[in-house]
Amino acid sequence: MTAEKVKCVIVEDEQHNMRLLENYISNIKSLEIIGTFLSPVELLNFERLTEVELMYLDIQMPGMTGVELLKSVPMDVEVIFTTAYSEYALQGYELNVTDYLLKPIELARFVQATNKAVDNIRLKKMKSTGETMCKHVLLKVDKKLVRVQVEDIVYIQSDWNYVHVYTKDTRHIVLSTMKQIQELLREYDFVRIHKSFLINLDHFESIEGNVVQVRGIRLQVSRSYKNDLVDAIQ
Repeated sequence: MTAEKVKCVIVEDEQHNMRLLENYISNIKSLEIIGTFLSPVELLNFERLTEVELMYLDIQMPGMTGVELLKSVPMDVEVIFTTAYSEYALQGYELNVTDYLLKPIELARFVQATNKAVDNIRLKKMKSTGETMCKHVLLKVDKKLVRVQVEDIVYIQSDWNYVHVYTKDTRHIVLSTMKQIQELLREYDFVRIHKSFLINLDHFESIEGNVVQVRGIRLQVSRSYKNDLVDAIQ
């Protein structure tokens, strides 16, 4: 059964930033834009306000700032701040926002923040049922965003400014550094075993000397990362 789309809104007073966010969101099939607003005041008059699950919220806007909106109107939604001002980061964390994106917003960071918000929303919905959520990430492959189930990823290999993501069935070549992909997967059971390799511990089978086996594949473990691996599997 296809998961229900997450209903989101954009609150942004600059048209070019609004268009950028709309373009990013249009590539993510799990999201549905139900409204765009030039100010928090416009949002508060929105007749479908109670349906909103995810909000991309600018901070510096006329009439009321994004921070003032969150302080004055309690809303049970995931909020991603979008701003050109890094000094608001602390207030964002104090208000328990999901993430904080600095303009100009890069697609990789947008996807990372959105993944986190969508997972939070679905987890909230499923808590009362006791279901287990199937986690996924969105990866930039060529000019597309491809949805990949985290549990299907076996290992990742770096290749300059790209990484090769090996799943149970296929391989994706992703425009990303190893550091970026490791950050994207930081909430899951992945461990770095080499400057060139990141493995999914769910597929770990054995380690012998400086060689680890994941799903029948043997990979080199570097001396500097071996202790991290041993600690992770114990």
